[in-house]
Amino acid sequence: MYTLLVVILHNLDLLPELMEAWKQVGIPGTTLLPSVGGYQAVDQLNRGGLKSLLSLMEQASPSQRMILSLIDNKETLGIAISEAERVVGGFDRPNSGILFTVEVGQALGLRKWGETRRLEEKAHLSAREKKQVDKGGENLLGWFEEEVRGLHGDATLTGWRKQRKQIISVVFKEYLDEPVVVTVDDDMNKVMAAFLANPHVPLACVVNRAERLVGIIRQQVFAEMMLVPAMPEQFIQKPEQYEKAIAYARMEKSQRAFDIMEEPVFILNESSLEDAFLEFQAQGLTGLPVVNKHYRVTHYLTLSELMQVYFGGK
Repeated sequence: MYTLLVVILHNLDLLPELMEAWKQVGIPGTTLLPSVGGYQAVDQLNRGGLKSLLSLMEQASPSQRMILSLIDNKETLGIAISEAERVVGGFDRPNSGILFTVEVGQALGLRKWGETRRLEEKAHLSAREKKQVDKGGENLLGWFEEEVRGLHGDATLTGWRKQRKQIISVVFKEYLDEPVVVTVDDDMNKVMAAFLANPHVPLACVVNRAERLVGIIRQQVFAEMMLVPAMPEQFIQKPEQYEKAIAYARMEKSQRAFDIMEEPVFILNESSLEDAFLEFQAQGLTGLPVVNKHYRVTHYLTLSELMQVYFGGK
């Protein structure tokens, strides 16, 4: 049984990212159609008639896109939906679009003669090209490993190589800290209560109604928002600080988590320890949320826990 996945995407700037995300996780081919909203279509009909509406549909850049993909596997379908939610920041976000599925009885033409062989040849070529690119750094890495081997011994170096490839969800059966989780609709008081309940975790995960991670709130930024009225002199030393202080002071307690959150950062629980460390470095953080392949928060991983794997027994 096939399922037709339909996404009506409002923000066309997100289209390349969505297409690339689906490609990376192996979503089958997609079809793009120009699309306009019903109210816009009615308005166009009232203004210029059917000819005007058809002209709007034929524009090179219509207001939105309809993306179609036929999928024959429930697991793949779930991943496709999760990736789409991640890219748009949740379909319950205003002006994000709509996602729905339709069951399809039969589908023909999805697989073509010779397709498997072409894909295998392409994969083989990509692997060979990558090997050639990586070869340039082999000399420096080799010299460095010789230094490490001389200091710590060959067995230690071999052990470290194996450990860095271990999967997060396999290594960590227990975590030091539970994640701070709030919903997009939680007000400032609820966000405050969540931080106070777990003060050792420096960021809050913001999830949508499907419980998928759509944003984060950094504890330091949230503290500035809340403490400006109590300590204004700490925020008005420079013109840009004054503007920020005024903006924070005008904030209302009725504001919601989605009003103050920033783009999400996270680690997949299927990532390696090496991937986790690189993400810590890239984000300049000492801890990050861990999510499953559907972007639902499962844990909070700290840099201390990562070091524990290598040096905990010493």
